Amino acid sequence: MLSFFKNLWDSMDAEKQKRLLAEKLEEEQRHLDTEIEKEENEKIKKGENFNMQNVLRSINAPQNGTLSSNDADKCFQRLGVITSLKSNHGTIDHAIFFEIEAAGGLASELKVGCHVKYLAYQQVHSDHIKVVQINEVSELFWDESMPTTEKIEQQIAELRNEKPTFFNTHQRNILGLIMERKPSAIVVDTEHKLMNINLDTIEIDFIPQAGDRVYICCNVQSDEHFVNRQGEILQEVSVHPARLLKQEKCEVRRLNTDWGVLNNDCYFTLDVVPNACKLDVGDIVLADLIECERDPYIWRCVKLSLLERKSPQVTTPSKAGTTSSKAGTTSNGEIPSDMNSRKESNHAITVSDDARCIFSSTFQTKRIEMVIKNNIERNMRVLSIDFLGRRRDSQVKLVDPEHDNTAFEIPGHSSRALVFEVESKFYGESREFFVIKFEKFRVKRSISVVVCETEVEAEAALAQPNHSTINGLNGGVQNLRQRSRYYANQVWSNKGEVIPGVGLATKRRFLSLRIAYYEVPERLRNAYLTSTSRQEMIDSVENMFPCLKEELNIKNYTIRFQTLVFLEEIEYFVNFRNYDRERAHFTRDGEFLSLTIENLSERRPSLVIGDTVRAINPWSNDNDKRSYDGVIHKVLFNRILLKFNEGFQSKYNGEDFRLEFYYSRFSFRKQHFAVNRIIKHLGEPFLFPSRVHTREEPQLQIELNSDDNLMLQDKHYPWFNQMLNPIQKRAIRNILRGEAKNMPYVIFGPPGTGKTMTLVETMLQLIKLIPSSRLLIGTPSNGSADLIATRLIESKQLQPGDFVRLVSQNQIEKELVPEHLMPYCATVDMAADGTCDDSMIVTESGMKLRCQMKYLGRHRMTISTCTTLGNFLQMGFPTGHFTHVLIDESGQCTEPEVIVPLCLVSQTRGQVILAGDPHQLPAIVINRFATDRGLSISLLERILGRTPYLRDVMRFPDTSGFDPRLVTKLLYNYRSLPSILNVYSELFYDSELRPMVNEKSSREAEMLKKLDVLLPLSEKRPKSHGIFFYGTRSENKQESDSPSWFNPLEARNVFLMAIKLYRQGIQPENIGIITPYLKQVKHLRTLFIEADIAMPKIGSVEEFQGQERDIILISTVRSSHKFINSDLRHSLGFVQSAKRMNVAISRARYLMFIFGNPHLLYLDHCWRSCIKYCVDNEAYLGCDLPDDFDSRPELKKDETILDQDVSK
Repeated sequence: MLSFFKNLWDSMDAEKQKRLLAEKLEEEQRHLDTEIEKEENEKIKKGENFNMQNVLRSINAPQNGTLSSNDADKCFQRLGVITSLKSNHGTIDHAIFFEIEAAGGLASELKVGCHVKYLAYQQVHSDHIKVVQINEVSELFWDESMPTTEKIEQQIAELRNEKPTFFNTHQRNILGLIMERKPSAIVVDTEHKLMNINLDTIEIDFIPQAGDRVYICCNVQSDEHFVNRQGEILQEVSVHPARLLKQEKCEVRRLNTDWGVLNNDCYFTLDVVPNACKLDVGDIVLADLIECERDPYIWRCVKLSLLERKSPQVTTPSKAGTTSSKAGTTSNGEIPSDMNSRKESNHAITVSDDARCIFSSTFQTKRIEMVIKNNIERNMRVLSIDFLGRRRDSQVKLVDPEHDNTAFEIPGHSSRALVFEVESKFYGESREFFVIKFEKFRVKRSISVVVCETEVEAEAALAQPNHSTINGLNGGVQNLRQRSRYYANQVWSNKGEVIPGVGLATKRRFLSLRIAYYEVPERLRNAYLTSTSRQEMIDSVENMFPCLKEELNIKNYTIRFQTLVFLEEIEYFVNFRNYDRERAHFTRDGEFLSLTIENLSERRPSLVIGDTVRAINPWSNDNDKRSYDGVIHKVLFNRILLKFNEGFQSKYNGEDFRLEFYYSRFSFRKQHFAVNRIIKHLGEPFLFPSRVHTREEPQLQIELNSDDNLMLQDKHYPWFNQMLNPIQKRAIRNILRGEAKNMPYVIFGPPGTGKTMTLVETMLQLIKLIPSSRLLIGTPSNGSADLIATRLIESKQLQPGDFVRLVSQNQIEKELVPEHLMPYCATVDMAADGTCDDSMIVTESGMKLRCQMKYLGRHRMTISTCTTLGNFLQMGFPTGHFTHVLIDESGQCTEPEVIVPLCLVSQTRGQVILAGDPHQLPAIVINRFATDRGLSISLLERILGRTPYLRDVMRFPDTSGFDPRLVTKLLYNYRSLPSILNVYSELFYDSELRPMVNEKSSREAEMLKKLDVLLPLSEKRPKSHGIFFYGTRSENKQESDSPSWFNPLEARNVFLMAIKLYRQGIQPENIGIITPYLKQVKHLRTLFIEADIAMPKIGSVEEFQGQERDIILISTVRSSHKFINSDLRHSLGFVQSAKRMNVAISRARYLMFIFGNPHLLYLDHCWRSCIKYCVDNEAYLGCDLPDDFDSRPELKKDETILDQDVSK
């Protein structure tokens, strides 16, 4: 019996082994088929098989009475011979590949050697032929033996003379429902068939999901045999939503972990919510909706932007520093403090009102009393007195009774005093709460501590119970703005003879290309400058240019951007009127006339070399209306040096003139030129990509080996920078391959991730591996250009002559060119070659001045700002001269600025690389109207909103959801301790950033430990926690002549923190102070100057972008709710300005102190998250927190907590 079972088991085991072996063989066979299919496809695509050329010649041969044309897509039917056949594909006539699915029910009849009649489709300008359907099969070989090669070739030769039948084609929209979303494909159910559509081969303007209703634009066969003339579907062209509602106003009704609901009939996934936007139920959003079928939802949101927050319970200052609310109760059901009008006889217990203690400086001490009165016969027992909130940085201490948890009794009709000691520890206002606990109830009271800078401020605060009054923006400033517009229009309208001044260099008459003047249209100028209200101006301008109300598209691209640039120039002209003088005179200074201008270095916009000053004689008669232009040749600390016409300058004798200042329009003209040219130069696929277009061959057949080293044609190429991380290497590899055709490549570089390092390595590899390459490197600022040039020098791979740093004369005159870059620098002479003498000058430092085309543009790399590179537009470089354009910090450039150098890139073999971060500060645009209509949105940010560049985690899970052919997102952060990095990584970068600074053993961690004495005491807070919030409730102010804000008490706190850091050995150069308002910058600088103490760098957020410091102190300034609605609406300061906040909090390496009013900042979700992060880690100090952050002692079920006295 045992032997029987043993044999049975062995036989079963043998069967199992056979089955496994068969499965393995089948799997290997499938793998081999797949590899063979790939090889055959490659052969077909590359045209390596000569039979393809024969087939194409046969198809394209002139036909009498046929519909064939070399300039149109071809749909044809013809006979062919099956020459190879696999399990899922085959070939016809050795050349035409087909899928077995194309045979449908005839698949089982297919054999090698049989004749087939097939319907095929060939797109214009393509050699690829797609077999749409096999209609008939005729057997020629009935025996089981395979036909010989000679017989197959004979049959092919016989059928080659058969002429194909051609059909017309047309486009048709087919409705469908997406049944399944695969990583790179969608399965769509239509009335015709179930269609499997490859997302790489179609245009699509949204990220599809299962359940979406769509229409598919298809090329179809025109067949007269059908009633609707529709034959077979030949090719899917594009997929679009069946219905689309744009900018719908919706309310957030429900929020789940990763999805939510709008208006009850629409759902959205959280990936469509912009970074740093945290939604709440009740918020109002603008949403783009597409039709779907996901019961009970009929719409899906594909794009979303926050329009209006659900109105929060905003607390405002009231009597004695308490907070007021509506309708007699607070939001948490407590009775508010202002209900203090009841008579004592109606209460068992009465307690003194909330107290207020005012100091004129820090480190002062006062004692105050609060009285508890028992109004009934029986004794009342106080169980304890409990302080609410944090005690670590409290300024109030109970001294009588000595212990707050000591119980005591108050006899009937008697009272007991509570004595508190208050010590002023930090400037501003703080409110501390405590609860007096009785047996059945509690009474809550507060003590407000107000610390002023001077005795005068303290006396003013005592005289005014609600001291937090704000000097708001008065009507005078707004009236002044309107008057300045009328005045600007008057100046612009002045006509008369102008005698030009002496320029910086001889004006060249012969240019290869002359850029037009692009004058601002008079009707636009009048509408903008003479309207009596902002709304009237908006209506007038939009009626003149309806494109401003439309979404940007290829049709309105030129006129829309031209109008926006005109509007920016108008605002620039208005601001320049601040320099105008009604009466002024010049003084002689050698060959120049000198004009003194107070505070010249601090004025904006800045005067630069080449700007002009127009001198107008106010006493001239009607016969002499001439005015004289003086060209600025030098800009000094508080004066400018000018050269006028010789006749004016030689006769000038100290007379007074009315002065008008004018800027050089050349940068605006270059932008207009580029806007007019770019569509013809690079076209719609570049500016408005809707699908990935790939090159026939990659730019370089380069790969990374297993060690992440570059391999080209089996040869190893080393990295110039050995410190690159794997993601940086993949980015460079993707750029070198350049698989996408005529589409910009984006290096998405969050703060501290080595974006510039990646860009520099890319440049070096491009000029090494592509000998024919010539690179233009553009930046938004000279500082960025200098940094790239410095990094190239430090690489020690280039010598003078390999690259040139193009600079302006203004930089040279202001001595802004770094000494180590001088041998690499040059200025431009735009004269056409051969039209004038070579006037190049080489200075002692090595700078080359007035270089003509024969010198410039020949270097392998040219580095400059985008605007300065525009000088090359007039120099007549041949088409294709520059092969690559790389833009660093491209998020800080407007789109018209970026496309200036893009107009120089080769159309056929060019490549554009945009490096930057769309979540950091955009370009500075001074015209608010133009900002609201998209001028401040960079090309980088706009491109990343197009479908091929959108984040699609399902499709690209290994590359942060981005198509590696188009985008690389850098993730390794080398700047900040993890505790600081976590905040901005979570808010703005999907929590993907990876800290490379060790929180235990790094230099940053060691430095933070040394400053532990300055940090608030805590046992819970990690030792490596480097971000702290310093709560300050104080007064923000404005001066009558400026809309900028400043906050003296907050500035004092920042100043004192800097002093404490100095005392711990921190050097000023390791500290940065960031604030969003110019007035606060000036106020902080004044504090350091008056104290005669070394000053750290103090500046706006814009000044710190791209920089980093060991320690950052942030002054948020705003402390009043009075103008909060305006701040929220216009993203002023740090409130509701996620990009500004992101830059500010991502500058620090190991320590950051944020000074601000938590009661105002908590209204912004980003700031609320930041404050809560600090509170949770016991890294908060300063004033009391909003109620949302209060840590209250738990109540028993039978207890009630009240803000007012308890009735009998």
